[in-house]
Amino acid sequence: MPTENDYFPVFSKQEYERRYKMIRTAMAEKGLDCLIIYGAYSWGGTDTGQTNAVYLSNYAPVVHSYVVVPLKEEPTLVLSFALHVPNAKDCSVIDDVRAGGFDLIPAVAERLKELGAQKGNLGIVGPLPSWWTSTIPVEHHQYLTQTFPEARFQTVTEWYEHLRIVKSDEEIKLMEKAGVLTDLAHEEIFLATKPGVRHTDLRQIIEGVAGRFGGKYPFSHVGSTSMKNPERYYPDFYPTHRTIEAGDVVMTEVALGYGLYFGKIWGTYFVGEPTTEYRELFEIAAKVYDRAVAEIKPGMKGRDVAQWVTPIQEAGYVNAVPLVTGWSAYNHAPHAGAIEGSPAANMVKASDLDFVFKPGHTVSIVAFPVTPDMKKGLWIGTTCAFTKDGLKNLHAYPMNKMRVVEV
Repeated sequence: MPTENDYFPVFSKQEYERRYKMIRTAMAEKGLDCLIIYGAYSWGGTDTGQTNAVYLSNYAPVVHSYVVVPLKEEPTLVLSFALHVPNAKDCSVIDDVRAGGFDLIPAVAERLKELGAQKGNLGIVGPLPSWWTSTIPVEHHQYLTQTFPEARFQTVTEWYEHLRIVKSDEEIKLMEKAGVLTDLAHEEIFLATKPGVRHTDLRQIIEGVAGRFGGKYPFSHVGSTSMKNPERYYPDFYPTHRTIEAGDVVMTEVALGYGLYFGKIWGTYFVGEPTTEYRELFEIAAKVYDRAVAEIKPGMKGRDVAQWVTPIQEAGYVNAVPLVTGWSAYNHAPHAGAIEGSPAANMVKASDLDFVFKPGHTVSIVAFPVTPDMKKGLWIGTTCAFTKDGLKNLHAYPMNKMRVVEV
């Protein structure tokens, strides 16, 4: 079993066995002899990234990695630096850890030869959620296809992702813990907000809360703008030294958690009493959010979700992001619930419409009404988990209650 650490939470032996059994059963059904899972990228925070690889390795080597998963034989983790192998063996659930140098791919090919996979059906899993469409570096793909001309390669990222995103009880429990951490961070942000405070000061509060409780954050958004003369309807990914002012609307996206299991809050509050239009925007968002959390059930498909967005359209607004977005270890499938012709509609794929919600899926429910001229908008949202009966909010924070900083 892995050694306890602050980066890769240690689950039970049964949990790791469950994952491998599930993946390999699905591989057999799909006719795959081996998976080649590429690990790379984080999203600008303090987490490790490499979501798809970490799911089976419990370790993210620096820069990039590969996890080779044969149908029956033992898996292999390939990293760059030999000096990092002992640390990897401490944290990973994979015993066969190999140093492959900066390029990695020759070591991956060597392992495939050991497995006799030269003529096999090999599935490639990219490092990011499937809607990014990234797989492996072109140089690596060329190396593999030239080395194994008789092998059959296919990209199976979306297939793999749909297996991974059904959470076990252990995973849901960790996300509930992440929800508590996220709630705490947002409350500290709200209490620290006053005229003259910089956006970057609020971001540092998020980092501080994560550090105090052994958590990580993948990214955050923090920003404000004047309600009377708004300059934007979306907060900043990299907060600046712009300051909060009286009469501002403040928007935050706070995501904190443990080992690539994150809660997320989409928060809006006001510095001074909201204007009439911002009050209406908030009330519409709260109405849509409340109904969605109460009424969306497992068994529904992505195409069914659009009905909960109609109050935004009826009020004369558009929605900037889909009402439902998959969320746990970063964004993932599906994206659902968009007004036709809105910015959100561009994020919904055909496969999202047929996506069936199941117990164990975790999603963000976010209502984000924006004026048609794209000058004013706000959001309200939290992370929820599908149970057998409906949605369970993983946050206690009252995002749907209007909060005002007195000035």
